[in-house]
Amino acid sequence: MSQVLRMMKDYKLDVLGLSEMRWTVQGRLTSEDITIIYSGREEHHYQGVGILLNKEASRAVIGWKPVNERIITAILRARHAKVTVVQIYAPTDSDTVEVKDKFYEELYRTF
Repeated sequence: MSQVLRMMKDYKLDVLGLSEMRWTVQGRLTSEDITIIYSGREEHHYQGVGILLNKEASRAVIGWKPVNERIITAILRARHAKVTVVQIYAPTDSDTVEVKDKFYEELYRTF
């Protein structure tokens, strides 16, 4: 994580989406002027998504929603509009049709 945070600062990114975070449950934490919102499985350390926000972007967060271990959204107040950031971890070709259908149904319901 420290390497990701360093690269985020080096590239001057305000918002960075992550997949395969492998963190459990959902939450929000702040470290080194970076806020991390994340959503993962209840017990197992696989899959998971997150959004990293620098200090300025973190102050712009109106709300966020950890949908499940594959989908998380954040709404930010921009200068002239609200912006919704969606980070997903989509199923791969090797996943079953049922897993893919469930994911895309949940993604559709997110909006």
